[in-house]
Amino acid sequence: MTLLAGACGAGLACWPALAADAEVWVVCSAAGGVHAETAQALQQAWARESRAPLNWRVATWSELPLAGGPLPQLIVTLGAGAYLEAIERALVSPALARVPLLAALLPQASYPAPVAREQGLTSAVFLDQPVARIARLLQLVLPERRRVGVLFGPDSLAARPALARALSTRGFTLVEQTVLSGDKGLYPALRGLFDDSDLLLAMPDKRVYSATNMHNILLAAYRQRIPVVSYSAAHVRAGALLALHTEPAVIGQQVAGALRQWQAGRGLPTPSLAEGYAVALNEQVARSLDISLPTQEALVLALKQQESAR
Repeated sequence: MTLLAGACGAGLACWPALAADAEVWVVCSAAGGVHAETAQALQQAWARESRAPLNWRVATWSELPLAGGPLPQLIVTLGAGAYLEAIERALVSPALARVPLLAALLPQASYPAPVAREQGLTSAVFLDQPVARIARLLQLVLPERRRVGVLFGPDSLAARPALARALSTRGFTLVEQTVLSGDKGLYPALRGLFDDSDLLLAMPDKRVYSATNMHNILLAAYRQRIPVVSYSAAHVRAGALLALHTEPAVIGQQVAGALRQWQAGRGLPTPSLAEGYAVALNEQVARSLDISLPTQEALVLALKQQESAR
């Protein structure tokens, strides 16, 4: 790994900066979809704002030359699956553990202490939205639906206390079920939730809201006339009522900024939530459920006005 002039000195770490023409691996949890969109947005943001060219390799872990091949100067993972596999691989590969790692498109709860990696060589851009913002959105869109159903799993359970407080502040009641064993117990929990809830709030959790589960959850909610509020625009396209999410272009821009900081020899920034947010709406689902929705622009403006008034 090439070492450039950086934040080196007595008592300070020496950050290996990105060299011109360095290879950067962008490792996706799955091909296509939001992962591909974010990878493309990252490369475009870098090309617009950075003079030094980089050699990008966009792939899944199974497609990368890990058996004795040269390693990149930096790895960007997109999605919780790619990040967690990076940590597992680093446990058995000291060389890979020394490669700086920046994770994006993952819930904050999927970011365990990276014990397999050197301190300062790992950071993240989380996809979680602040729970207070979620509660404000519900108040704007579904003020009469006061019983908020949430399926908690291993990745989302840590957010429960803060979410309960945020909902209570806005006059909502949290109705909860916990699923800790994948598909087992998911549908009985879902049925129990529908009996006592006015809406289903999906929190980032790869075990509960896997690609396999999501279609069936949306279908079951629609049959029960329960609107689904999600964290993913893809879920809205699949049948959720709305989502509070961060667009791939914004994530790509933020990750590119983190790479520029590393390139300058200052190390990776501290882990943080994604900057900015957007609202996606499914008007067809809204009409089917007899729900009147404001426009996307009106919702975002109202959220920003509320937050600026705090």
